[in-house]
Amino acid sequence: PAAASASAALRRRGRMSSREVEARAASSSSSSSSSSSSSSSSSVRREGETSTSVTSRRGAGGGGGGGGDGGDTDDEMMFGLPRDVAEPLRTLLASQFILFLGVGALLPALPLYAQSIGLSSSANGLVISAPALAMLLLNLPLGQATDRFGRKPLMIGGMIVMACADVATGMSRSILALVPARVMLGVGRAGCECGDRAYLADLCARVPEKRGIIVASQSTVHAVGLVFGPLLGGRLMEAYGAPAAFFYVAVAAIGTGIGYTFLPETLREETRLAAELKASMDEGDGGLLDTLNPFTSSDNTNTTAVAAGGEGASGDAREDSLWLALLKDADQRVLLLCASANSLGFVAKLTVIPLYASSHLNASPAEVGQLFSITALLGLVTAPFAGLAADKFGKKLVVGAALATAAAGLFFGANADTQSQLMFCIGAWGMGTAAAGPAINALAQELAPEGGEGEALTLPKSAADLVFLIGPLALGVLDDAIGTDNAGMILTSIAAATAAGSCLFLPTEGRKSQS
Repeated sequence: PAAASASAALRRRGRMSSREVEARAASSSSSSSSSSSSSSSSSVRREGETSTSVTSRRGAGGGGGGGGDGGDTDDEMMFGLPRDVAEPLRTLLASQFILFLGVGALLPALPLYAQSIGLSSSANGLVISAPALAMLLLNLPLGQATDRFGRKPLMIGGMIVMACADVATGMSRSILALVPARVMLGVGRAGCECGDRAYLADLCARVPEKRGIIVASQSTVHAVGLVFGPLLGGRLMEAYGAPAAFFYVAVAAIGTGIGYTFLPETLREETRLAAELKASMDEGDGGLLDTLNPFTSSDNTNTTAVAAGGEGASGDAREDSLWLALLKDADQRVLLLCASANSLGFVAKLTVIPLYASSHLNASPAEVGQLFSITALLGLVTAPFAGLAADKFGKKLVVGAALATAAAGLFFGANADTQSQLMFCIGAWGMGTAAAGPAINALAQELAPEGGEGEALTLPKSAADLVFLIGPLALGVLDDAIGTDNAGMILTSIAAATAAGSCLFLPTEGRKSQS
């Protein structure tokens, strides 16, 4: 499988690095060798002490011996999760709730703000697509950075950049100023989202049997913010105008960044060392362009070293990157299709669904906002049950059923004759996407190779960002070309149905690649 191939690539790099170290060690002084041995022994002792501490902690209050009464075991649990998972998860979700209150406030603000500065529909699509461009370019290098430098620096730094971008957006009065501000927002989002996805994956790896409910809990918190955020945004716009919503989001981003500072770092030392090794083996001269290229790695291996190891006949052959290795895996391709189809549904929510409601059913802006709130509320109810179902019945089943529900909702919504019919159908779509999101993320974590989670998890994210880059313009052009106001919704429905059918080709049980 391709994920195993990715892990094998890391091992090959490891062997090559060992040969280099041995060659250098042969020519070094004996005192340096003694120092290295002493450092290695110290490391082994530290690992032994850590292992003893963990074993002792897990065994406290456990069965067997006569002294324990079970109380210590209870002390190690919180909300049904180990304390070292529950406490950082609680801080993470509380911080993100602040942010998503702000994000929810932007839902009614975006179309009103675009209208207030005189943007056309195509220009508005360009503005919506701008952050996705930056995210698509930066997902891979920033995903690699999370594996090298830690999750928290990317999460906190991304929030600071997002706050600056939202302030710039609120002060923009033309598309020439607005597009760079939104690109800057994409830079910040790429950093914080790569960091928080990897952080959540680290927590899930500690209790893999609870992966679905942990991911669903994050989706639930996001949904709560998206339920109440539009209400706050509406009041701010009425009192201070549409730009006030962007300033509010900037404050929320700073608050989230402050919350992130209280999180413990979760990057494992072996993951960091593997990422450092991969970076050290990059001998290409392509600079930034090589770094941004997700499909090839500039690992021009030395001919002599390769020949000595008996691996490969060409010293200048370029190794597959982790992304390219993953793309050879049929399971990963199905995962990308599902992530892309789900993302296209959100693009439709921001573009063609509001247009259909206003032009075909004469819905007012307030009624369109109510549609968003009800959709978010249904997602709030659905997400935790979807997480439980994913853990109990499998991610494959939940993703397929959720995308099929979303497809049906959009298809029948595109043919709705009344606002109540549209609300019912889009509500079904909202429930489907809310259920699919955490299940897709949990499946991506299961399929990611160990030691490269941060980089691997950027692949489905980048697929979704690509959809956000081209989706708004594509759906708008389709509606204009066909001359209807529901063609984009029907296309989105077909994409979701196709992705749901592709889930039949996924393995029954998720598999985690071993390095």
